[in-house]
Amino acid sequence: MQRDSGSWYADYGTWYCVDKWMGELTRDQIPQDYEEEVHISQFCGRFRYCHALLEHHNDLDTSKIYNIFYKNLFEESTTFTPWENEIPEDFKINRDSEIFNYIDSTYRAKCNKNIDKFLIIVKFGVFKMNYDTYHDYSSDDDGEIDEEIGFVPASKSSIEALEKVLDLGSEFECAICLDEGKIKAKRMPCGHAFHGRCIEKWLEKSHSCPLCRYNMPIDS
Repeated sequence: MQRDSGSWYADYGTWYCVDKWMGELTRDQIPQDYEEEVHISQFCGRFRYCHALLEHHNDLDTSKIYNIFYKNLFEESTTFTPWENEIPEDFKINRDSEIFNYIDSTYRAKCNKNIDKFLIIVKFGVFKMNYDTYHDYSSDDDGEIDEEIGFVPASKSSIEALEKVLDLGSEFECAICLDEGKIKAKRMPCGHAFHGRCIEKWLEKSHSCPLCRYNMPIDS
C-alpha cells in the first residue's frame, strides 16, 4: 500500500485533515464511500472516506477523478457533522493541488506501470478536543489518534525551551482550549502564544503550530 503524508489545518479549536493512499481492490469493485466517528483519548471527530478507480488501459482524465473526490469530500453538504461546522474555504482551496497532484503522480509512477487497476482512497477528517476528557492525560489510547491522523510530536527539548509569557493582555484567548482565563502562557518561535499546558500537550502530539503550521524540531 502506497501512502502519502497527510496534511491538516487548524481553525480555532477545530482541526481538519486530509490523507491519501492506494488501497486494495477486491474483485474490481470500488468500495462505497462512508463516514465514521472517532472518540479516542481527548479527541473526538468524524472521518469521510471516498474512493476512485484508476485504470491504466484507459486514458486518465485526472481532472475528472479529482472533481469526483472534491465533490464527495467537501460538497456533499456545506457543513460537516457532528458539530455543523462550515468547512473553511482556505482549507478546501489548499487541498486542490494536493489531491490532484497525488492522483496524477500515482498514475504516472513507474512502480505502478504494471498495475492495470488500482484504488485511490482519500480521507477527510474534522475533529475537536473532547473537553470532558481534556484534563485527563493518563489514557493509554493517546497513540491511536496520533497514528490515525498522522501527527509527529515535537522534541522534548524544544517544548521545554518555549518562551514563558507573563502578560498577554485582557483580549488573549487560547486558540486550543478557547479559554480567556489568565493562566500562564507560552509562546512558540512563530510568535503565537497559548496556555502553557495546552501548547505543551499539543506539541507532545504534533510538532506544528495549531495556527500557522510552523514546524518545531522533532526527535530523529
